Amino acid sequence: MGDDGFHYPDKEKVRERAVLVGTVLPGSDREEEEENLLELAQLASTAGAKVQHALMQDRRSPNVSTYIGKGKVEELTELCKEREADLIIFDNELSPVQARNLETRTETNVCDRTELILDIFAKHARTKQARLQVELAQLEYLRPRLRRMWEHLSRQSGGIGTKGPGETQLEVDRRRLGERVTRLKKELDRVAQVGETKARQRRKTAYSVALVGYTNVGKSSLMKALTEADVLIEDSLFATLDSTTRRLDLGDGEEVLLTDTVGFVRKLPHHLVESFKATLAEVREADLVLHVADLSSPTRERQVQAVEEVLGDLDMDPEATLRVFNKLDAFQGDTPTLAGDFQARWPDSVMVSAATGEGLDELKREIRRRRQQAFTETVLFVPAGGEAATARIYGECEVRDVRYEAEGSYYRVRLSEPALERIVHGEVRERADKLDDWATEEPEDSP
Repeated sequence: MGDDGFHYPDKEKVRERAVLVGTVLPGSDREEEEENLLELAQLASTAGAKVQHALMQDRRSPNVSTYIGKGKVEELTELCKEREADLIIFDNELSPVQARNLETRTETNVCDRTELILDIFAKHARTKQARLQVELAQLEYLRPRLRRMWEHLSRQSGGIGTKGPGETQLEVDRRRLGERVTRLKKELDRVAQVGETKARQRRKTAYSVALVGYTNVGKSSLMKALTEADVLIEDSLFATLDSTTRRLDLGDGEEVLLTDTVGFVRKLPHHLVESFKATLAEVREADLVLHVADLSSPTRERQVQAVEEVLGDLDMDPEATLRVFNKLDAFQGDTPTLAGDFQARWPDSVMVSAATGEGLDELKREIRRRRQQAFTETVLFVPAGGEAATARIYGECEVRDVRYEAEGSYYRVRLSEPALERIVHGEVRERADKLDDWATEEPEDSP
């Protein structure tokens, strides 16, 4: 039982031996489903399971009772006995009824891709924010499954007004789960607000860059190569859950802030993305998103598509994204031809190797170019008595100098175009013509 009184059913899922199950439905591509099954094997290995075998079935539609057909269930049962498997992992999300029926007929624990990913996230959560996000995702997953989890405590008598212990515990858990979810969402909203405030403060003086990409494409390795940061690097999925920010020197006397974020996979549960929006706020607030992909992966096209779908859910501006194809050293093929193809399809994309350093200087130059385009220097005028407008300017801009005159104050500022659009309205006016007054003077410290 948790500290808040909610009863978490005692049902350990990840064991040592596992059998994987995938399906090919009408409209789906068999090759893609096989790739998904290979990825499921990586997920299982990351969670600590040893994959013994994998099954694939073609179906016109999922079986309502067991997802796969009766014959395949019998085959799966025999296979588990033969391989001494104690866990069956489905690549597709199962309903509570399907999971219960499969466990009953195979006499083996059953979980699906979503539950497996949640187990991995729980294992890798380090900070308070990550633990809160994982717990929220777990509870959202459990919510529709509570009834089936308590069916072993059936009603002992029928009739109006009579309830067995299972029904009583179900109602108690349902209420406590709802209360806990509400508290978690409030706490995560608070964490998100604090994080967004800090991000806005950093963006006043520094250009922010976020690393996103499919899990295990080398984002953390790239961050270490660029910043010499002491970050965790593992050859496993979801090694990084918490965002890490370091300063990146571009070699021109100015720095940018580089943030590593959680990796994505195909079929990433929607409620998991919702739960991790506090972490992904670093992506939404970034001036530039580096979409890192594994150049050596045969499934890189589908990996890129999966990440783009998540970025679309976050309402990211495609123009603020730069694709970076990593692991150039591991690519087997004609690199010049590939580079030409990539430039035609993804203009301004960069190919690098975090392992050897190849292409990193080009990547820095492209970040520098984007940064120079993103910020502008201008003069803002606030009439006398505009204290609220003055506070807004200091909150959104890097104030480089101030001049006080009888009609009001002139602020020489450096800011992004979106910030300029937010600030210039009402009593705040842009006076770019006044920049000439500062042209031959050195910037002074703001008061």
